Amino acid sequence: MFTTKVSADSRDALVNRSRLEREKRDREKQQASSVVVIQKHIRRWLSNIRLRNKWITEYKTLYPNGGNSDPIPATQLLTAIQRILFVCTPPETVLCDMCTRILGSMDSNNKDHWYARLVLMRQSKVAIAQTAQILKLTLQDLQKNGKTALGRHRATTYLRLYVLMCDPDCWLLYKAVKSNELMEQVLRKFSGSSCSNLLSGGVLSVLQMLLNANSSRSEPVLPTAVMTSLTTLVGLLFRWNEYNESIWLAMWMSVFSTPALISRLSPQSHVTDLTDNVMVALATLSQHVHEVVATCSREQVLFILLNSVQLLHTALREGQVVKYPTIITTFHTLLLGLTAKSESRESHWHPLLGMTCSPVSPQLTNSLPLLTAQIRLLHSQDFKKFFFEDLLATEFPSSSSGGKSGLLGAVLGSVPGSASWKALFGEMGSRESKLVRHVSSVAALYNSVISTFYLHKMDVLMSLCCFPDFLSSLWALVYTEHSASSKTLARNIVQDTSDDPFVPLLLLFCSCFGQYIIVMSDTELYDLQQPFTLKQLCLIGDFVNSALFNVLWNHSECLKISTVLSRVTVCHELLIPLLERDQRRQFTTSPKFWTPRDSSPSNILTELKAGKDRANKIADYLPWVLPNKRKLEFLHDTIRQEKQLRRAEGRMETVLVKIHRRRLFEDGFQQIRKLADVPFRHYLKIMFVNEHGLDEVGIDQDGVLKEFLEESITHALDPSFGLFSVTEENHWLYPSPLSKIHAEHLDLFHYIGRLVAKAVFEGIVVDISFAPFFLRQLLHNKNALFSYLDELPNLDSQLHKNLMFIKTYEGDAQDLGLTFSMDEEEFGKIVSEELMPGGSVTPVTNSNKISYIHQVAHYKMYTQIKKQTRAFCAGFKSVIQDEWLRMFSLPELQKLVSGDCASIDLSELRKHVRYLGGYHGSHRVILWFWDITLNEFTEEEKSSLLKFVTSCSRPPLMGFASMSPPFSIRAVDDAEQEPSDMTPGEALRSSFKSFLGLSQGSGEGSNSRLPSSSTCFNLLKLPVYRSKGVLRDKLKYAINSGAGFELS
Repeated sequence: MFTTKVSADSRDALVNRSRLEREKRDREKQQASSVVVIQKHIRRWLSNIRLRNKWITEYKTLYPNGGNSDPIPATQLLTAIQRILFVCTPPETVLCDMCTRILGSMDSNNKDHWYARLVLMRQSKVAIAQTAQILKLTLQDLQKNGKTALGRHRATTYLRLYVLMCDPDCWLLYKAVKSNELMEQVLRKFSGSSCSNLLSGGVLSVLQMLLNANSSRSEPVLPTAVMTSLTTLVGLLFRWNEYNESIWLAMWMSVFSTPALISRLSPQSHVTDLTDNVMVALATLSQHVHEVVATCSREQVLFILLNSVQLLHTALREGQVVKYPTIITTFHTLLLGLTAKSESRESHWHPLLGMTCSPVSPQLTNSLPLLTAQIRLLHSQDFKKFFFEDLLATEFPSSSSGGKSGLLGAVLGSVPGSASWKALFGEMGSRESKLVRHVSSVAALYNSVISTFYLHKMDVLMSLCCFPDFLSSLWALVYTEHSASSKTLARNIVQDTSDDPFVPLLLLFCSCFGQYIIVMSDTELYDLQQPFTLKQLCLIGDFVNSALFNVLWNHSECLKISTVLSRVTVCHELLIPLLERDQRRQFTTSPKFWTPRDSSPSNILTELKAGKDRANKIADYLPWVLPNKRKLEFLHDTIRQEKQLRRAEGRMETVLVKIHRRRLFEDGFQQIRKLADVPFRHYLKIMFVNEHGLDEVGIDQDGVLKEFLEESITHALDPSFGLFSVTEENHWLYPSPLSKIHAEHLDLFHYIGRLVAKAVFEGIVVDISFAPFFLRQLLHNKNALFSYLDELPNLDSQLHKNLMFIKTYEGDAQDLGLTFSMDEEEFGKIVSEELMPGGSVTPVTNSNKISYIHQVAHYKMYTQIKKQTRAFCAGFKSVIQDEWLRMFSLPELQKLVSGDCASIDLSELRKHVRYLGGYHGSHRVILWFWDITLNEFTEEEKSSLLKFVTSCSRPPLMGFASMSPPFSIRAVDDAEQEPSDMTPGEALRSSFKSFLGLSQGSGEGSNSRLPSSSTCFNLLKLPVYRSKGVLRDKLKYAINSGAGFELS
């Protein structure tokens, strides 16, 4: 027998083939099994489809007339719906129709049709489960297709069903079983379970989605019926979850984070369900406010705050009793949360909060008018009465001195710490007083309001100020702290975590009155003396000034804390307008009134020169503590030191500029505009070119520069040149709104600013008077505190009169047909300018007419000339550094530019005069000259003499000793020949004869010549007259006629 040998390859092939055949059989079995399963599912699906179609068809046959069909028995409806829900999720149209049938059944007069009646029958479990399933399916439909279903019947039907299920009071069945307590409890339990099913199914997120979608479009997309149902549903959710904090918190963070929710809710619905539970709602918010702030975005916190404000306002209007602490704490925490969420890198403009790092959402943009209206509620009459009723209701005794009665009279009639003071305030002035603590917490709240919504700061403050007796009552409460020293109050101000109740009171008073005094007219302040008398104004000024000085002098290092800095700024913003009113029309009793008793100007100036921080703070915030003369000395010393430093370092640059006399202004503009700031500031040498094109011979000892500056400034400021205009009353200069007639008008203003600053830098006084509203732009840090309305009569008295008519108009201001726009004539054309965005379509009403009045004044005196003013200021500050001006007030700055308006002391001038050409102090003509000018000249004639010689009618601020070049009197020979035209021998002979009092001429001809002057050298050329009478007549004629101005 032979044995067959099988190779390894053949064996592996056989094994592989067997494996493949086995896998094939397994796949075939799996496919067969899958086919069976698929067929099973398909048969089930087809069966479900057949059943669904059958039962949907049967369902529809129950209502043969569609929407007009009569209701069917509830049991029949239950069965029909249950069949459909058993086999499938009904289509959207069928689901909506089911909801419609349930709603219709509940309105039927036949009790067998009432769907809710099923919970009282044996089908109760099925009915409850079916209701929960229907609510769940409708919520899913809205969550999935809410945006496409917003304006449709489906959303309205769903929301109506939610309201129906949650409100058993509207069921006819519930009314029918009122006498049966057990049935009533069952029905209410069914309604409560429906509300719970809605909450678990996500009804709050659905409501948030619907409300946000409605507020994110310029026009509402939800029909009135939907909004009515939404409002009612929110109220019902409040009712059913009165003691469920988690639900309330969820509602705050979802529903109430919708912008202007309360404003959008329908008034016909259950808004009372919201207001009835306002204290519960706000208490819940208060307990979880930190969680809300941490979880929600900045805009959501804003919306929650404003919705809670309007919710409280609605409750107050309905006369509900609301507790103070909960409200104040909640609002204050939300405001602090808004501030804490303000990012450092802010690049987007927020119309309510200012700058923010995230762009503004469409929801806020489209809800802005409603949100603005909610902010106004914070200073509405209801809120002010609510917060300040206790303060205003407090009765205070009249002043024992028999003066002004009432609160402020009582304060002024008592001395802090005296028996009458203690009798006046008693427990009210105590730090532990309930009234003090309450008003202090409200003041802290409003301080946060005006810092958070600073764009609405003026509206809030003015509303508080106009509340009867508010300012006087608040000041009386503040002044009780004056029994302690201003140093104590200063310590409390600089303590960032201070719990001193008087600090918020002081800050709110300073904010309110600082804003109010800006808009007060002179009649109100000085004549009517409302709300404070002039004596009370002095008391306020002294109190705040002393406190602020102690803060800056004793605690300057604390200003690095932002909270302390903001408090100092608030107090400072009250002092500035008070001081400016006093400077313009004095109401204080002493020239040193604004110098605090604890201050030492010499010490402050010493530390200021040494660069000490606290002295710099005084110079920044309270420059009026230093006398003007000391400030001028400091400025001149600073300028002199800078010049000396440049000379010592070899950096004193000499710049020679040639100017044609016939084209003095034009040449100066074209050449000097090219000079850098440093060469222009430190040494500018002028050489004139005569009409023949030759350089004029002479040495510039500041005289030629003075002439150039005077002539250039005079030419530029001439109204006929077109760059400047003059006010009606005082003929003050200000930039012309029509200056653009010059192609390079802004460059010209920059150039003029440099020239005026150069004159100040060199100590040259120019006889010009700028309008205060223009000159104050150099003091830019104080512009926001300036009332342009007070200065408007000087610019346009008729316009001011018209604005005052509008202010006191007792009728409806809208009848005047005004808008927030101005029509101006420019080169024969009428140009309309809006005072604010959308101003041309914003009517002037009684509520906004005060704002309109001040915006008109602001436009006329600032906005209209803003570009020209900025160019002038830029040129001025390129020579005079901004920090050099910080110490000067507006009147002091005017004096710095154009000299002092005080009487001219010629006796001082006599001490510092320089005699030339043979004159000396004992010369008979000189003796006559001083006897005439000192004893016979009027003040007007003294000013004319000074203007005749120096071109300025005002003396230098630092006295005649500082005049450069010095005031000089030169003897001039009777002949027409000037000393500059004589030979050296003739000049020497003329000087010798003048020294001896002799004259070359004889007879009447020797006295025919008038005195003349060279204003660039401050030089009076006085002929040697033979008699005192001739000197008097010639001198008066010359200075009054303006004759004799010439160059030697």
